[in-house]
This record gives sequence, C-alpha cells and structure tokens, in this order.
Amino acid sequence: MARSPSYRHPGLTQGVIAPNLLHRCGPRLRLTPASAIIGGRCTTSTKGQPTMSPGSQPLPLPALQTIALSAGPVAYRRAGQGPPLLLLHGWGGSSRHWLGAFAALSAHHDVVALDLPGFGASPPPDAPFTLGGLAATIGACADALGLQRFALGGHSLGAALALLVASARPEAVARLALVSFGLPRDLLEALWMARLHLSLQVSAALWGPWLALWRPWLAAARPFAQLAWTTPPLPALLASPLLRRPTALPPALLAIGAADLVAMDARVGLEAACTAGDLSVAAAAPRAAAPTLVISGAADPLFPPSTARALADALPHAGLVLIEECGHVPMAEAPAALFGALGAFLAM
Repeated sequence: MARSPSYRHPGLTQGVIAPNLLHRCGPRLRLTPASAIIGGRCTTSTKGQPTMSPGSQPLPLPALQTIALSAGPVAYRRAGQGPPLLLLHGWGGSSRHWLGAFAALSAHHDVVALDLPGFGASPPPDAPFTLGGLAATIGACADALGLQRFALGGHSLGAALALLVASARPEAVARLALVSFGLPRDLLEALWMARLHLSLQVSAALWGPWLALWRPWLAAARPFAQLAWTTPPLPALLASPLLRRPTALPPALLAIGAADLVAMDARVGLEAACTAGDLSVAAAAPRAAAPTLVISGAADPLFPPSTARALADALPHAGLVLIEECGHVPMAEAPAALFGALGAFLAM
C-alpha cells in the first residue's frame, strides 16, 4: 500500500505530521506548552481550535455515571456539547486518562469516556475478556447513550478496540483516532506476534479461573496496594518503562495512573494483556472506512513509530502524527500536542 506523504508544518515544534492529502490537518494546528492542559483552562482560537491558557485553574473531571447493559454495568464520564466523541482508555487505565480531552475538546464536542469492564469503576464481566466481545459491548454502550454517529478514539488497547468497532460499524463511526498503537511491520513479525498471541491465550486460560477465584482477597488488599503504589517515588518508577521523562510530570497525574493500574481487575488485566497479537485487529484495518488519524509518540517503547506507520498504511484513509520526545502515554506527556492534533482533525 502506498505510504502517506510526509508534511511538516512550519509552526509545529512538538511533532511531525504525515497525513493523507485528503485529510491534511497540519496548517490548522495550534499548540501550547505541554504542561498547560494539566493546569490551564480551555479556550478557543478564532478558528474554533482548542487552546489552553496557562496559569488558570484545571477543569474538574466530569462525575462518573453508570449505564446498565445486558453484559453488566459500565461506568462512564460525559461532558460538553456538539458532535459526540467516544473515547476508550488503554490497558490498566480508566476514563480519568482523558482529563485533557474534557478540558480541551468539550467546548465543541460531546465527550464520552468509558471505564471498560474490569477497569476503573466498571465491574469485571462474567465472560472471559476478548477483543470481539468487548467491541460488541462498546457498540452497545454507544447505542444506549444515543450515539448514532460519532467520532471514536482509543489509546493502546483502546485503539485496537476502536479499530474493531469502526470496521464493524462503518455507518456509525464518522472519524477514528488511534493513539499509541501499531501493526506488525512485515510478515515475519506478524507470524511471530500470532505465535505470541496463542501462547498468551494458553496462559490466560490457565490462570484466569484462579484469578477470578482469588478476586475477593485481591479486592481486600487493593486499598493497601493503592496506598503503597501512589506514594512517591513509586508512581514514577511504575511509569518509567512507558514514559520518556516520568519525573517531569506532576506527581498527582502519576498517582492517578498508578491508582488506576492497581484498580484493574486481575483476571481481566491478564486476559486483556493476552490479546496482544490478535490477528483480528490487523484484519479489521482495511475495513475501517472512516477518515483516521494515527497518533504516536516518537519514543514509544511499546509501539515504535514504524509500527504506527504500518497501521496508517494499512488503513484506507489515514494520516500519521508523531509527537517528538514522547513515549507511550501522550495524554500525560504531551497533552497539548495530542489534543491539538485531535481537535484539528475533528474540526475538518
């Protein structure tokens, strides 16, 4: 498949943009310092793009709500007005990871962020965790929330799920944003990932029932684990394999990530991790017809830029944004670059 042409916007100092010519967003980006979304108030430019004013108070995170589904209750946060934007967090995360999206995008979008089953405040499902099953649950959430046509975004594991939802429901997904995710770069790597996936699935089948049995004891120990892992410097140490400069982030932000990781249900966490290399994700890419923006940290240790490029090349209508000096979690490391690019893409 032909590669998207490279493009560098003269005013873009935090990233490199290589979008599809049909969806060029570079000239419309406005970036502010990366720390601004953590401690700033959202404003808009004359073109309607989100900016942040440094020195003002941070916006509050929307309260949790719960929706009842046949597969079980799902917690979510919702704020804003305008075209709907549904956001999916990654492994070990929760809807709190999208604080910057609520701050930067809710003035022009109805922003909805889910706590996936087994993460955050959503209880684990009775059935084993599978990408296909969870994609169906996400579709059911969209229906129950009245989202007939919406933009869809996901980070890491959430990006894989977003890709599956977009391929299964092309009539519902208007735009697609895939953050910190990639595909195998060649056939040999694809075969290796498929083999890894099979071995991980065997591990999940063996250990999943035991972790479900131990759930009451693990739940009882969780408050003590959260107290330990949210005490500095442990959150920074926990995040260091994924982030470019974890010590540069606000301690409160690192503590949120650590607390969400500890809150994850152990069985669901294992089963979700064992979906790595699932062939259904790569197979779904050519069927995702929505205009798509792939966003990746240039220093992502889990999905290097070359895998993000492979993902963009596998999609019918996709552009690629690489954020310099950023690892696997751009929502925390480079929120202004991430949500500036996302806001510009959604506004086109």
